[in-house]
Amino acid sequence: MFAEYSVPEIDRILTDDGNIIIVRAANNHLIELKNIIYPEIHEKVKTSSIKTFPDFCVEQENFSYKVTIQSTEDLLSLLLMTPHYWKIKPEGIENLKKFEFLEVTISIEIDLLKRQK
Repeated sequence: MFAEYSVPEIDRILTDDGNIIIVRAANNHLIELKNIIYPEIHEKVKTSSIKTFPDFCVEQENFSYKVTIQSTEDLLSLLLMTPHYWKIKPEGIENLKKFEFLEVTISIEIDLLKRQK
């Protein structure tokens, strides 16, 4: 997740019977965490979920579920695994340290790409 990819490079290296899976965070992914670490949330407007892949069939699935993070240490570890860690102000981390547990939403978009035959 969060990685850039090149459509021409995928087209170049993917075999005729190969598949590629692209996973992205959906709008509500970790929304509870964002509400704690940011003073206000500015949602990005998505023009398209996925880049255009000519000559590929794209199957899309969305998944969303909740999970409880059981400790402050684990919440801070989760934050370190996100790009949010590099964007927030110190107050955001201090706000998160006040929580001993937190139920968060995991919300992802998954695309399976296959060459059209």
